[in-house]
Amino acid sequence: MRLLAAAAAVALVAGCGGGSSRMSKADYEQKIQADGKAVQKAVSKINGSASLGSLATQIGSAEQAVKAAADDLDSIKPPQDAEADNKTIVLALRTIDTQLVRLQAAAKKSDIAGAQAAGAAIQNAPEVKAAQRAAKDLKQKGYKIGVLGQT
Repeated sequence: MRLLAAAAAVALVAGCGGGSSRMSKADYEQKIQADGKAVQKAVSKINGSASLGSLATQIGSAEQAVKAAADDLDSIKPPQDAEADNKTIVLALRTIDTQLVRLQAAAKKSDIAGAQAAGAAIQNAPEVKAAQRAAKDLKQKGYKIGVLGQT
């Protein structure tokens, strides 16, 4: 499940809130860091799963965290210079969410090949690779993005 953790690290970006005005850079950084930690916590439990049954449960928690992060990030108005990167990251989060649903279904059926395919789909998704570039771009723009910046 190492590949899932690596792919999910890409997804450790999200924000909360709404409203019609753009977030400040500081508020945006705070949201990215907090939501990144929430996703990281859920994903780290997957790595500790000893059986496919416990894996399915932990994947469900991770999937919910990734979906919440995508929904949150999609609902905010980021600073102007982060807007395009946000859209890219939301797309990656949605892609990861879809594959986590597949991974969970495979784990519930003890379908190791299906689980491996879903994990590989996360790792190889063009959306995830684009999100890696978006995270790097945010970091180059001076955003402190927390665990995402460690990828």
